[in-house]
Amino acid sequence: MSIDLPDTNGITVLRTIKKEYSDVSVIMFSTHPEDIYAISAIKAGASGYLSKTVKTSTIKRAILKVYKGGIYVSNELAETLTFEKNSLGTMNLYKKLSTREVEVLKLISSGKRNNEIASQLNINEKTVSTYKIRLMKKLNVSNLVELIDHGRQKK
Repeated sequence: MSIDLPDTNGITVLRTIKKEYSDVSVIMFSTHPEDIYAISAIKAGASGYLSKTVKTSTIKRAILKVYKGGIYVSNELAETLTFEKNSLGTMNLYKKLSTREVEVLKLISSGKRNNEIASQLNINEKTVSTYKIRLMKKLNVSNLVELIDHGRQKK
């Protein structure tokens, strides 16, 4: 499944799928950075995360690993998660974000307004505002422009 779906967010769809069919394995395909979105996708129930630019052999490896009950992420991300090489960097800031916060950040960064985000994620507009405040605190930014810039840097 893709993270970028028309009129919705793939992670939101993934949650719905996992609620109704918990035994279904889903591998997310995306053009978005693995270091941010893979963790969120896996937290939401994905069994793997692949860049849309990977070779066919990598897709085959991922499918086989997931078929056997494993979770697939790239070697680079697995190493980062295992050894915490980047203890003071941006990666750790993004690890602190919940899946929903990542979704909101992505939508904010793409220019969506609060009411559009609320509608797309099926949440209240005030909840979107609360997520913005949390994101600003967690990412150490002081205004919406910095928050949007932060989100766009990681696209």
